[in-house]
Order: sequence, then C-alpha cells, then structure tokens
Amino acid sequence: MIQKENSFGTFDQEINTFFKDTHHFASLINTCLYQGQEIVKPENLMRVDPKIQAYTRDVLMLWNGRYGSYYLGIENQLIENYPMPYRILQYDCLVYKDQMDILEKEHRKKKDLRSSEEFLSGIKASDRLIPCITIVIYYGTRPWQTNFSMKDMFDVKDVEHLNEYKMNLIEVHSDTHQYKDKELDLVFSITRDILNGNFVIIKEKYKQSIPKQVALVIASMAKDEELYQQIKEEEKEVIVMCESLDRMREEASNKGFIKGKIQGKTEGIQIGKEDGVLMILKNLLKKGISDSYILEITGVSSELLIKAKQSLN
Repeated sequence: MIQKENSFGTFDQEINTFFKDTHHFASLINTCLYQGQEIVKPENLMRVDPKIQAYTRDVLMLWNGRYGSYYLGIENQLIENYPMPYRILQYDCLVYKDQMDILEKEHRKKKDLRSSEEFLSGIKASDRLIPCITIVIYYGTRPWQTNFSMKDMFDVKDVEHLNEYKMNLIEVHSDTHQYKDKELDLVFSITRDILNGNFVIIKEKYKQSIPKQVALVIASMAKDEELYQQIKEEEKEVIVMCESLDRMREEASNKGFIKGKIQGKTEGIQIGKEDGVLMILKNLLKKGISDSYILEITGVSSELLIKAKQSLN
C-alpha cells in the first residue's frame, strides 16, 4: 500500500517522469505557449539537472530551437499554493543567478575583463543569458482562486508601474486544450473528468487500452490513492481505464445516498467547529473514498483535507 504521508511525493514522481518524455513536454509547451504550432521539437529538447542552488525544479529542459536557447520548466501543484508567483520568480531568478555565476567564474579564470565597466559588472557587454519560462500545472478540483501574478501579492493602490510577473498557469480541471501528443491529451482529458466527478462519462468514453504507466499518471494527477494502488497491482502492462474505473461508476451511482448522508452530518456541525469536520473527513478517508470525491461533496478546503489525512498517521 502507498503510505498516506508519502502519497503526494509518489504522485509528483509519476507526473515528473511523464513530462520528462520530450514528446509530452514539447506538446505541452507548443499548446500552451504557441497555440498548437509545432515550434518546439522533441529532438531539440535536452533534459538538464533540475537542481538549481538549494532548490529542485520538477522538470527542467534546455530548448535549442528556432528562436534560440531557452530553459523551459514545469512545476506541479496538487493543491493551491498562495505564494506561487513568488516561488516561480525565485526559481527563474536562480536559473539566471547560476548562469551569472558561471560567466563571472569564466572571466576570472580567463582574466579577460579590460574596462572599468567590465570589472564592475563581472561580465562583458556581449555576454547573454538563457531565458527561463515556467509553466505551473494545477491538479486541484477547485479553480485557482488567489494569486496569479506578483501584483496580486501586494496591497497597494498603484500597481501600474509594478512588474507583473504573471504565472503561466494550466488548471487541469477546466483545461480545454487539445494536445497533439495522444498520451498527453488522454491524460489531461481523463484527469479532468475524474476531478469533475464525471465517472459515468469516463466509463462510456474511454474503452481503449493505454500503457499502465500512463494510467498511473492519471491516478496521480487525480490524487486518487485507491485508483493508483488498483492500477499498480495490475499484472498487465496495458490498462483499460473504463474497467479500472468501475469502482468510480459504482460510487457515482450511489451518490444520492452517500451525498445525502454526508451532507446531513456536515450540516449538523456548527460552522467553525473544525474538530467535527475533521472527524467526518477521517471517516471518509478510512472508507477509501477518493480525495476528489470528498472535496466535491463536502466543500471543504484542500488544506483541511490534508490536515485530516495527516491526523490519521
């Protein structure tokens, strides 16, 4: 069994491995940044060490393409992170700092700085940095509600002159992009339906066989430990998702009874009585009900659900 305290880490690893495939990565970038045009070619992508200074990116690639060289990064978010614009700014700046450190070290080694401006700068006027672009992929069941840029994190009236530094954000639960990479398109579309509780649609629509590893990525994006374990224990290397999701269809058919029962309990708890809500959440988790379904029928925050999961350990 997947240990609950390690499940999010396991999910991250599955998702990161999926996007380290250059075809998946290129399709994501082309769709989200270049309106589906095949600008980024898989053969022009090179995986690089994601550890920059003391921080480790989820996925980082070096793209040498038609527009020059770029660092392209992906950051996965299973729950909303309020300072995310700052975190992305920090990660990107560390990529630039790392390049600056290398340039300065090379010039000190070569001793080729001549003018006072070069000595002051530590680099030459002709030196250039490789830009960094980061995409945040959010797998929550609710819309991202807070900060989308650095401007959103300030409490001032005049924001016109502030650098915005807006996130490149993909919300899988509402993503309507069509990706040319078939596996990527399938992963996002099935995950979207799971996050939105469209279990009957999944049963009717997704009858094709897919690689087991891709199915594990879907379960990871949906944060569904039971589905993940069910797929993990399959002996076959191909999975028919509609069959693996029979449990969800049964769960959906019983929604009326379960939902009414749960809502009756939650409505009986006075607002602000967090202990009572935690007790209900823990009982649901013990019954093996998925995170996405719990969030849908109870309306609690992802943070409170995580707190309930932690208290089980």
